[in-house]
Amino acid sequence: MKKILGISAFYHDSAAALIVGNKIIAAAQEERFTREKQTSKFPVEAIKYCLEEAGFEIDELDAVVFYDKPLLKFERLLETYFAFSPKGLLSFIKAIPVWLNEKLFLKKNIRDGLKKVGDYNLKNLNLLFPEHHLSHAASAFFSSPYKSSAILTIDGVGEWSTASIGFGEANNIKFHKELHFPHSVGLLYSAFTYFLGFKVNSGEYKLMGLAPYGIPKSGETDKF
Repeated sequence: MKKILGISAFYHDSAAALIVGNKIIAAAQEERFTREKQTSKFPVEAIKYCLEEAGFEIDELDAVVFYDKPLLKFERLLETYFAFSPKGLLSFIKAIPVWLNEKLFLKKNIRDGLKKVGDYNLKNLNLLFPEHHLSHAASAFFSSPYKSSAILTIDGVGEWSTASIGFGEANNIKFHKELHFPHSVGLLYSAFTYFLGFKVNSGEYKLMGLAPYGIPKSGETDKF
């Protein structure tokens, strides 16, 4: 049975999960250990926890998987700035060093992060980068009790995709249709989150909680 470590990092809510075959052995968010709310740091402690729960060392893993393809995401960022240039030039100049570090050198950052977890043989490390929405679909379908299922994913944005429709059967997932950036239901929801004074990628749940208190008429809300 394959032993696979999944990692989420460098954005928000860093986390790790470990599966053996089709069974989830352990999963945890880094903030549970460091007490840094919604931390984006490499999930060293979460990975340690997962490995300890399974009784494995890094060298025993068949694969370490990150949740998207960094080069495709970097391509989208560059094309978006180019399409709207020269607007946003100052933002681009400030952001490019961060992008170069987080996107183009992601493999090195992951390898360096794993060294903080424990010693391992770099030659044996099988590092994989599935597309973002495939990661979403896989986490839902493969952990479900269903042998086949329609799969719908909707978020802010992955590499280019912001929503997808697919079908999962046995150990395969095939996408049939995708919605691409800049068209995004998730980003629209985040825009309203920001407009109402909440933090993006954090306060969306508050907006969801407040939604039942509104009434479907412009300019009016129920009194609390």
